[in-house]
This record gives sequence, C-alpha cells and structure tokens, in this order.
Amino acid sequence: MGDELADSGTIVLHRVSAFFTGEVDSAAVGTGGTFELRVPETPTPGGTDVYFASVRWDEVLYFGSAITGPLEQGAPYVVQAYPAAEAGTASPPVRVRVRNLFLELADPAPGWRAMDLFELRNAAPATVVAGPSGATWSYPLPPGAVEFSVGESDLSPGAASVSAGRVHVSSALRPGESVYLFRYRVSGDVLRIPMEGPTASMELLIREPAGELSVQGLAAAEPVELDGTTYRRFAGREMAPAPVVVRSGDASAPVASIPVLAAVLAVALAVVGATAAMRAHSRRAPSAAGSRRQDLLEIAELDEAMRAGKVGSGEYERRREQILRRLGS
Repeated sequence: MGDELADSGTIVLHRVSAFFTGEVDSAAVGTGGTFELRVPETPTPGGTDVYFASVRWDEVLYFGSAITGPLEQGAPYVVQAYPAAEAGTASPPVRVRVRNLFLELADPAPGWRAMDLFELRNAAPATVVAGPSGATWSYPLPPGAVEFSVGESDLSPGAASVSAGRVHVSSALRPGESVYLFRYRVSGDVLRIPMEGPTASMELLIREPAGELSVQGLAAAEPVELDGTTYRRFAGREMAPAPVVVRSGDASAPVASIPVLAAVLAVALAVVGATAAMRAHSRRAPSAAGSRRQDLLEIAELDEAMRAGKVGSGEYERRREQILRRLGS
C-alpha cells in the first residue's frame, strides 16, 4: 500500500473465460504483505482463460496483472494499492498532461463531431476519490455540446456524466497517467473550446476537407497524415486557461517552427485508434491496454456486486457477456 507492505486485507482471485467468470478463491494478507492463492488450472498461452487478483483498499478496488500463461516459479505477484485523498485535497493536484482534440465536420452541417482525448497526470502518492461534489475530476465542454459519450479508454461508459456544461468523472483516479476519451457534437459555425487550468501540451487535429478556417489560441503547424487521412493541425505547449476558438474564415498558414509532437500523436493512436474512431463516431474504437485494464476492473466489481447480492443473475450474465465480447475483440 503506497511504498509500504500491507499487513491486512483480503485478496480475491478471479477467473475470466468463455464459460466462467467470477471469484474462485480468496486469502487474507499476512505479515509483510504476503498472501498465497492457488490458480486452479494453469492458463495456456494464447488461450482464452485469464486469472487476476484484486483487493479493496480505502473503498477503492485494485488488481494485479493478468495471468495468461504459466507462472515463473518463485516470481512475486504484486497488487499495488494506495491511500485515498478526496478530490481537491491531493497535493500536487491532478494536471492535464496531454490533450488531443480531433474534429470532423458534422453531417448535416453546420457543426462538428469531436473526439476529445485527455491524458491526466496524478502526481500525488494517493488515489483521488470523489469529494463532496461527487466527482474526482471535472472539466468544461464546449458550449452546446450534445450526444456525449465515453470512448474506449480508462473510463467505463457509466463513469462520466454531463451537467451544467461540464463533464464529471466519478471513477477513482490512481497515481500516474490516466487516459479519458469523450465524444460529443457541437452545432454552429463557431466552436469555443474551454481550457481550464494548466495544460502541458495540446493538439487540435481537423479532418480534411474542412474548408477555410481560423483558429485562435493555437499555432498552425504542418498537416499530418494518419492512416491515410489528412488532418489540419494546430498545436500549443504550456497552455494558459484561455479558450481556443475555431471559426469559418481565412485559413491559418502552417508555421514551420512548430515542432512535430510525435509523442502526443503516438499516445492518441496507441490508446484509442484515433483515426478509426473519427471515421466511425458511433462505432467502438480498437481495444487498448487501458481499456483491457478497465474491463478487468469491471469484472472484479461485478463479481463483488454479485456476491453481495447487489445485482441479479440476469443482469450479471448480461454485463458479463458484454465484457467478454470486449476482451475478445
């Protein structure tokens, strides 16, 4: 727990397969953080069975790595947990490290369809949990944003909602990086993109053809081609909390001095399959490591809810099938 070995808690072993999903064993944490669980059947590399262990600490569920093949004799299996801190009390605060906003002209016009990707950095040695407001993190959306949904990322579909023009995330925010992806649509010829708090790096990528546009608040950069699709590109670093405005008008000229933010684009592509998602707004983007972790977390939470009698067998089976389909996609 944090940097210290835990001396209490209950570790639960889960199994996920095409024929069974649920808890198969549990063990108390002993002196020095140790525990012992017997995996009933050694997974076959490349097979469908997955095992993993979880622990609930300070009302937050944590789990270890997925076991998909034979374990190395004597190798430790680690479940890392952290103390909890209410949102607004963690020091240093959660920061937007990277923001990639992909835009495509809406059909029918006018307006835009947006895929808004945030990489957050929680540098505190604690997991941020919901405060009095009920949110662990909140951020303003462009005025008039509708058809909001959560994309393939570190968030489950029900972990974010919109009210009063802001997205509110309820999931615990663990130390390190978390990637959130939101989709929405905004009508009108003028798009105002709020920027709240410091943002280390931002890129705005507008899918061609987009006509003549002007962008205020970001510098124009050379276009970039991703998976055969050309995007007009605007970039900024260490962004101040001032809005970025996109409107019809004179096209902004590329600026050769803007560096290619290859690392930023790599994050977007690796996490969400950005270009595929922009071409098919309503379809699911390719799975990624972050979404697989989220699926395993959902399974652990679902197992807990079933054991506690909080969900019926029908609901359990329905949600289980949804998760298995995602893991197999």
